[in-house]
Amino acid sequence: MAWAQDNRFDVSLGGAAVFSKQSTGNGTVLTPTNSGAVLVTGRYRFSEYSSVEINYSHTANSQIYFAAPLTYRIHSTTGEYSGAYVFSFHESDKVEPFVFAGAAALVFYPSYNANYINGVQTYIPASRQTKPAFLYGGGFDWRIFSSLPLIHRSSLSNHVALRLQYRGLVYKAPDFKVQNLFTGARGHMAEPSVGIVVKF
Repeated sequence: MAWAQDNRFDVSLGGAAVFSKQSTGNGTVLTPTNSGAVLVTGRYRFSEYSSVEINYSHTANSQIYFAAPLTYRIHSTTGEYSGAYVFSFHESDKVEPFVFAGAAALVFYPSYNANYINGVQTYIPASRQTKPAFLYGGGFDWRIFSSLPLIHRSSLSNHVALRLQYRGLVYKAPDFKVQNLFTGARGHMAEPSVGIVVKF
């Protein structure tokens, strides 16, 4: 409890692997490519077990649509703007596990000069789209300095941690406002991530 009161805020910077599931509907199959992401998070702890967080992440991949007989490939970047409630259900000197759930806006930005139809670079009238999403996940903060000789007695050991977590996002698959690319199906991003946390 004392640690929670002394460390009400934290900021983390990390990286994630992004694995997107295939979505099928309306005669179209969407298969996003896997990618990496940068993730920035800020948290505020308002009670012993409860916090709120805001997140921003950025990734770039290709959204590949198969609508027979054509295959469309749209290179895009995706920005995530999200917030969540975080429940920290246990705390020790070294590890603090947590679970979280919240809401997000996923903004899909299509490229205008790196799109293909059946492997041929082609202009596709794709437009930016924003999709609401459900965010969920869990992980733990590990105070990486707490086990090191000499350093573990320093106040630094209470203010720096390694964050390992799994994040999941459920959303409506994008179609970039192109009729042939509409699936009407749900998409899912699985994001295992690791980052450095500074608590203050």
